Amino acid sequence: MILTAISILVLVFFILLFGVVVLPAFFGSPWHPLLPATIRKILDFAQIQKGEKIYDLGSGDGRVLIQAARNYGASGVGLEIDPLKVWVARKLARLSGVDDRVQILRKNFNDFDFKDADVIYVYLTHQALDRLIPEILPYLKPSTRIVSYRFCLGNRQPSKVNDKQNLFMYRLDKGVNVDGYS
Repeated sequence: MILTAISILVLVFFILLFGVVVLPAFFGSPWHPLLPATIRKILDFAQIQKGEKIYDLGSGDGRVLIQAARNYGASGVGLEIDPLKVWVARKLARLSGVDDRVQILRKNFNDFDFKDADVIYVYLTHQALDRLIPEILPYLKPSTRIVSYRFCLGNRQPSKVNDKQNLFMYRLDKGVNVDGYS
């Protein structure tokens, strides 16, 4: 009886692990919790300014947005499809006292309006980025910065790369084409 209960708990654990960590990687959004120091480096690299609006696509537990709000004075919107991560992110934002500036939505980012974004932060695979970026470019304002962790945008030249070459910034300074003229 006890062995059966333990077996069921182990099975439930692995199903949850598969659903939360492994399965999202196949859809372009791997979940990899970042250390606070790494988040700080990402936000410094993104040149987050007080009052800016940052979008985190595939926001997971929302810690990037929480730190942006708490330490940089930004506001943020996180888009996440996993309901468990959305719930955790909302609770963390509330506990951190930034739930008035951080909004976590259970939405697919493929059909969302980013027109007020100052910064779009992504930790998505090359394939997901190659599908997403051309779809959202026409809707972004010219000053929007796209910051990608670990994966660069295909066929696009970043305007800034960090020393470790794992952070890439793309600026929309000219028209709607990344680093180009429309």
